Amino acid sequence: MEVHGSIATCSCPACAERVTLEQARALLAADPVGVPRCRACAEPIKPDVVLFGELLPAHALERARQLCERADVLICIGSSLEVHPVAGLPLLTRERGGALAIVTQGPTPLDAVADVRLEGDVVSELQALIGALELTL
Repeated sequence: MEVHGSIATCSCPACAERVTLEQARALLAADPVGVPRCRACAEPIKPDVVLFGELLPAHALERARQLCERADVLICIGSSLEVHPVAGLPLLTRERGGALAIVTQGPTPLDAVADVRLEGDVVSELQALIGALELTL
């Protein structure tokens, strides 16, 4: 679940016109002052990510909650697990008997309850994990 949105698309807050990241880059390059503008209404567009001060999409947060409650294993990748409400989701998995794996550099508040804690570079750690799983299959 992309609870915090995705950089893959951008939208116009004024009229909801949506473009791909590639199209947004073209709009940025075409604007004389470097502001990507909506093709429909000429207002500035923004990435489809939740910025500080914006509310999380309620449907995405609810779906993430449901999935965490049913998960046998939850892998948290590249997160400090500091920003709520999403930071509390791994606890739902643990409370329901699921396992928790954290893959990120630096400490998190949930390190003590994690079943697996990997602190190296996320890409390297995940490549090693995939390699280990392939050996067991």
